[in-house]
Amino acid sequence: METDKAYIASKSFISINGEDSIDFIQNIISNDIKKVTDNNCIFASLLTPQGKFLFEFIIFKTKNIFLIETNSELTKELFNKLYNYKLRSKVEIKIEENLISIDIPFIKFKNLNINKFNLINYKNYLIFEDPRIKNTLARAIVEQSKIKEFLNDLNIELSNEKYLLEKKLFNLGIPSKDILKLQNQLFSLEANFLELNGIDQKKGCYIGQENTARMYLKNKVTKRLFALETISGKLEEGQKINLNNEEIGKVLIDGLFPFGLIKINKENKNSLIHKELKTETASIKINMPNWMII
Repeated sequence: METDKAYIASKSFISINGEDSIDFIQNIISNDIKKVTDNNCIFASLLTPQGKFLFEFIIFKTKNIFLIETNSELTKELFNKLYNYKLRSKVEIKIEENLISIDIPFIKFKNLNINKFNLINYKNYLIFEDPRIKNTLARAIVEQSKIKEFLNDLNIELSNEKYLLEKKLFNLGIPSKDILKLQNQLFSLEANFLELNGIDQKKGCYIGQENTARMYLKNKVTKRLFALETISGKLEEGQKINLNNEEIGKVLIDGLFPFGLIKINKENKNSLIHKELKTETASIKINMPNWMII
């Protein structure tokens, strides 16, 4: 895996601008928009009223405009959802066709980031640390016409390796490909958004907040999303995951970077981590990342 090169990620951007921007965003996302500054970005999600996953994204602020980085496969759907929530709010919502997201080696960001900010403006490029897991990933927001200029400024080559960022995120236990398959399939806490810094428990109401808070306070989270390592065979979306002929989960994402929702708790987690699990057509193991707390 070419970790020393840059990679054009499968991400797109939506901008939100206008006098009601802060209130509009604050009322719908799972994190606190007031944390977003010229030097800090956040991870957040948009949930169903029941608290289930719909969209995830990273939010930035530049020149009093909020930018949302999201998976390209869901950009139009997210735009439509935001527009539906707009109602009479004085905001302008726009898909930014000219912006791209470029994954860069974290060491590049670290060397440029002398003030140790989460988000920096370097030669008019926004370069940021992925807020989900510290000290692991960095990306830049670049105009389409300035890709070569950006690469020259950072003295870095562009990788032709396919799914480079998706591989990095998969190894960290975070889904990034075929994420639309997760929509309406699991709750935000099951998707690990709390540990990934995507939920603010102290902010006011947002869509899905009531059930999310209830699940957290009453310790109702019995399933978690895990990256799946295929030992043999081939996984298929929707398959049951079994341990000793007992169903303990379900495959939600198949393909190159599979993920499954697994029943897990403090008592059984150690045995699950090292066990070979079965589906109808494959043998698998779960990957439990260091950041996950059970």
